[in-house]
Amino acid sequence: MTGNESRLRFFIVEDNAIIAFDLERRVETLGHTVVGSADTAETAIRGILETLPDCVLMDIRLKGEGDGIMVAEEIQRTSPRPIAFLTAYSDKGMLQQARATGPTACIIKPVRDQDLHQLISRIRSG
Repeated sequence: MTGNESRLRFFIVEDNAIIAFDLERRVETLGHTVVGSADTAETAIRGILETLPDCVLMDIRLKGEGDGIMVAEEIQRTSPRPIAFLTAYSDKGMLQQARATGPTACIIKPVRDQDLHQLISRIRSG
């Protein structure tokens, strides 16, 4: 990151604590900040609306009721922002539902550093 590039603020929505920790570490290693995380739809919506991150890394499957697609729909309705869906599932129907919310990216797990670099470039280019 060069001196004139600001740190992006990320919010991580992931139901697997190990994956969430790994994503947080990767984001911070790239010079950005993680402002919060959640593993359920309810806590994700509340946390995203409280922190207003520059980007949300959103798992599709979450703990409890609701999923990442529902969270993305609510966020885009109330406070639109870049969302990158993360999923281990390549189910075409689920990915079509996710794409209907207008995400910045859909990334198949495992997430690679290259995926995060491309996402950051997309966010910066508007």
